[in-house]
Amino acid sequence: MNPLPIWLHGLFAVLPTPMMADRSLDLESLDRVVEHYLAGGAVGLVPASIAGEGDLLDEGERRRVIERVVRRSAGRAPVVVGVLADRLTDALAQAKVAADCGAGGLLVKPPQGDAQDVLTHVGAIARSLRLPIILLDNPKFGASLPATLVQTLIDTVPELCGIKLEDEPTAAKMAQVRALLGARIRIFGGLGGVHCLQELEHGADGFFTGTPYPEHLVEVMSCWRRGDQVAAAAANALLLPTALREREHPATMISQRKTILRDRGVLRDAAVRSRASAPGNAAAQIDISQVPSNESSFCGGGVH
Repeated sequence: MNPLPIWLHGLFAVLPTPMMADRSLDLESLDRVVEHYLAGGAVGLVPASIAGEGDLLDEGERRRVIERVVRRSAGRAPVVVGVLADRLTDALAQAKVAADCGAGGLLVKPPQGDAQDVLTHVGAIARSLRLPIILLDNPKFGASLPATLVQTLIDTVPELCGIKLEDEPTAAKMAQVRALLGARIRIFGGLGGVHCLQELEHGADGFFTGTPYPEHLVEVMSCWRRGDQVAAAAANALLLPTALREREHPATMISQRKTILRDRGVLRDAAVRSRASAPGNAAAQIDISQVPSNESSFCGGGVH
């Protein structure tokens, strides 16, 4: 068993991909995004994830985004890149680009399928690069990962060191995974931090999320770790309105975050892309069947 990376704890900021009004990349705003989340207390950066519209970027754009984040972070925080493709050949290509750009780890979305499909997919990515892997556990977007399958993965894939757990009720599943695996895996919440107090109580080591107010979630963790539950609840009260709004309107979550970041002076524009115009690759398989018909065609998806 490989030792867990010492940097794998705390807030890993799932970064939005800034875009101009014409939906082209805005890399200058991406520099400000990196600074915003680091100043807010994030200890890691996650570009090209689903909430970062990574499934809507073509290969050249993905590379430019990852390179820019790695360059701007300049070693101040590890960069963990989303690997979203369901088809293994595409996932391997995405992982290689991430490694070539200097990523320190991979956030892997398991493909829809049975347990053997998941084992094959994750194992092949691990063997190809030997980078630390964090799994995305959200059945709306990938395979269902019961705690016993997570245990099998940990037993067979040494590079697997963490899980971003968004399979609700999240706190109950965190308790299951922790009971099975103890300190062999780092467990992270997501979903905008909406369940953060319960998740910390049930063993969360941190969060992978792109809340536009990272300072609030970092304060929740800081207060919790020092045993001040009253202060943690007060910080959580500042976080909750935004997290609950995202939960109530998941189809526009990306747009909501970008609008707040624009209003905070981080982004030049709050534009998001239409999934109808996504590149024709296997990563663009996100189910948007729940998008209300009266929403703009430039709605974002709902992984947090």
